[in-house]
Amino acid sequence: MEIYYIRILIGTLGILFFSIFFREPPRIIK
Repeated sequence: MEIYYIRILIGTLGILFFSIFFREPPRIIK
């Protein structure tokens, strides 16, 4: 159960990071 919860948490964080990365990639890269 715990592993599943962590997996969902990482997934949501990944989606958020992906959206921000696509919004302004040059700033994050630098």
